Amino acid sequence: MKRGKEIKLNLPYEYNVISGVVDNRNPESIYIQISAWGKPKNKEEENFDSIIKQKSKRVKKKLFEILDTEQFLKNVIVDFNMASSGISYEKRSYMSVEMTLFQKNPLPITSDKLLPTLNKISEKIILDIFEKDEDFSFYRRKS
Repeated sequence: MKRGKEIKLNLPYEYNVISGVVDNRNPESIYIQISAWGKPKNKEEENFDSIIKQKSKRVKKKLFEILDTEQFLKNVIVDFNMASSGISYEKRSYMSVEMTLFQKNPLPITSDKLLPTLNKISEKIILDIFEKDEDFSFYRRKS
């Protein structure tokens, strides 16, 4: 018995953006997943551990700045994934960030009030964090 629901957010950027709920009948928590393939911009860079940690911190900080506290609780979960060990200048590496938000007054994922908010959050994270990134260029596909 499937209880979750996912929808693809169609934003005009080179990212795959999905939003969803685990329990569609009781949508207290909502997640937004942004994924892409990152290619390093600097050929000389070798230490990606600190760069990835900084990127994760910037996502969390931006999310706290733009989060509508009338609609969502302040406690959020941000899971940023990009394996630093396999990054090289010649190839693209997979990146994903999943942000879990908790609603004060649960609305369905397809709600006309909720969807614009999810689009806005996704767009701000993409534009302010990933599109302005100094270390990586991001693409929707691996090649």
